Amino acid sequence: MMRAIIFDNKIIEYELNRKAKKNINIYINPNSTLKVSAPRWALISEIEKVLYEKEKWILKNLEKQKHIDKNIKTNSFENNSKIWFKGKEYNLFFEESKKNFVFLGEDQIITFTKNKDDKEYAKNVLMKWIKNVATNDFKNAIDCYRDEMVKKYKIPEYELQIRSMKTRWGTCTPSKNKITLNLSLIYAPKEELEYVALHELTHFLEIRHNKHFYGIMEEYMPDYKARRTLLNKEYGQICKD
Repeated sequence: MMRAIIFDNKIIEYELNRKAKKNINIYINPNSTLKVSAPRWALISEIEKVLYEKEKWILKNLEKQKHIDKNIKTNSFENNSKIWFKGKEYNLFFEESKKNFVFLGEDQIITFTKNKDDKEYAKNVLMKWIKNVATNDFKNAIDCYRDEMVKKYKIPEYELQIRSMKTRWGTCTPSKNKITLNLSLIYAPKEELEYVALHELTHFLEIRHNKHFYGIMEEYMPDYKARRTLLNKEYGQICKD
């Protein structure tokens, strides 16, 4: 349910959700919108009293989120749009051709397809190429750290799986010697892909996120925290889409 409230002569819309709970909670969504969760019995006047009490905090954090949103990378995969690929922004075009292939230029990616007007078909051609590139890059990123780690630790041979995931950059299943990486990592810079590769490799040695786990991470990647922060801050929206 959408409602609106006036702060400092500004109309602020907010999404109101009623739940079986005791407290009124306020959230700032990643798309710079306001969300309020309140008990089913709470009066609108009671809810908005809380909002007015938090007016300064709400306005400050809405503005802060707008600046964050500007830095979030997204891909629409539409003709004549922008696409992020390996941490760089390219112009994306779809062109008609007798055969399917993708051209990677200095500042553009051109997908040649047998039927460019069929958007789903054209996108599938592009995504097949992206997955092929990802397969090579992801394996290289993992092997780079695995080759170092096997000098000290027992790291098994692994099976690499690549798929789209909405909430995770990667997973490791030690019982099956399998690492799964999110296809969306191909849109991020190499340094951030390497962070996820090392993270999942480390799970072969420690399944939990504890002191031992992060000690190994820091041993091979002293700046892993900075890489993790940039990945989630700038490319997190791609993971969610």
